[in-house]
Amino acid sequence: MRQLVCACLMAGAISSDRPESTGANAAPDKAPGQRWAVILVGIPGDDAHAALFRKTADAWQKWLIESAQFPAGQVLRYPAAPAEKQAAKDPPTPPLTADTIRTTFADLSTKLGPDDTLWVFTLGHGNYDGKHAWFHVAGRDPSHEDFGRWLSEVRCRKQVIWLTHANSGWFVKPLSKPGRIVIAATAADDESNETEFPQALATVIGRPLKTLDADLDGRLSVAELFSAVVQEVANRFKNDKRLPTEHAQLDDDGDGKGSEDLMPPTKTENTAIAPNTQPETVPRDGDLARKTLVPLK
Repeated sequence: MRQLVCACLMAGAISSDRPESTGANAAPDKAPGQRWAVILVGIPGDDAHAALFRKTADAWQKWLIESAQFPAGQVLRYPAAPAEKQAAKDPPTPPLTADTIRTTFADLSTKLGPDDTLWVFTLGHGNYDGKHAWFHVAGRDPSHEDFGRWLSEVRCRKQVIWLTHANSGWFVKPLSKPGRIVIAATAADDESNETEFPQALATVIGRPLKTLDADLDGRLSVAELFSAVVQEVANRFKNDKRLPTEHAQLDDDGDGKGSEDLMPPTKTENTAIAPNTQPETVPRDGDLARKTLVPLK
């Protein structure tokens, strides 16, 4: 009896992330691929930011594991979450370095298969010096070009990159590629202020699905999640009577240019459409993100 119950539970878990097969002779669906996530927390700079970054990363990590069905062992966080009560004799957790990021992505490029999923999050400070954008870590800071190069060998089908640090908009172009969703907290412009986006994301993922499901289909897409975070950021600036200093961008058409407002695809102006054919659509940012579902339980 125990084996039968376990088998039923496993079957339910596997089928929750894919369309149901119909018909008595329908072929069994392939089990969904593995899900991996990487949370990169840069140097905080002071105790207040250390506490804020820890709280934000904790919220992301908990949501990924408990709600988005990422296996706990496959949610990698650097540096690791500090223990609640660390003994004075214990060595401090080493900070994130560029080499850690490089080796982590290199390792994942060998583990991830075509049907797997990778989500990457950055949390911290960043700057743009007129030629290069940087993500602040201990030691040498990695640039936007470094990130593009280090992630170039990742070949899995679903890739969602969440860049939440200041000046992250400059990272979009080198990371952009067909089949990859790249989200940045800022535009590729002079948006160097500390961002509201990471905390807004932590707030939004704590809300019930029904408040985020814009198209009322009972599921949550990456596009819906992104739009909800953008709205939360706007509300924070409005409630504090501040002018917005960040404009989040999403790029998923591979052109290296992100969009803040994800409009539905438009029909091409072609009056000579053959009978029984559908008019072509113009690819726009958001097309892939609308099709990519957050694997909520």
